[in-house]
Amino acid sequence: MNQPMAIDELVSVAQAEAMGELDAPMMAIVLSSEQSYDLPINSLESDADKARWSLILRAAREHVEADAVAVLYPAWTTIKNKPAPGEETDSDASQVSDPIDTLFVQLHTRDRIYWRGFEQIRDPQHQRIIGFRRIKALSSDYLREEAPKAATWLDTLFEPLPEEGEETAVDQEMADLLEEPEVTAALYPRQMRALH
Repeated sequence: MNQPMAIDELVSVAQAEAMGELDAPMMAIVLSSEQSYDLPINSLESDADKARWSLILRAAREHVEADAVAVLYPAWTTIKNKPAPGEETDSDASQVSDPIDTLFVQLHTRDRIYWRGFEQIRDPQHQRIIGFRRIKALSSDYLREEAPKAATWLDTLFEPLPEEGEETAVDQEMADLLEEPEVTAALYPRQMRALH
């Protein structure tokens, strides 16, 4: 998979999903060689939510033999501004910019994790999302083993599921999660989501 192209395509998918909405949806996109599948994520607030979605995404990735999984999520973000040369600052607070309404695209592959941050541009009158502006300070790439703590809930994403006949309690839990209506509907093939 061509990673830069995949990220550009994912931004387009994110923009299409968020366009005209008051809030961008939090979701995962499981990218197989022929299709992509959208999985709307309800919540990642607790460790239990993250553990559940980690299992769902691992099982879904394995189920469709996906090469990559993207997680898209909106967030309010602040960026520290570096003081100009010779400029003194009294406190760390004076270096922080105003909060920015952002959408993060996090692309997970077997070897790397790609982070891309975008400001969500809104229609001033209705406050609906009309586009994105890339923020280079919020974009970075990591080797999987060097990923920041924020991505550790997906550490097992590319571990293979055990062979049939070696079922464990975790495997049964993953099988049950794949049967949930929200996941079954999301894994129904959608030709318009094909990414190559």
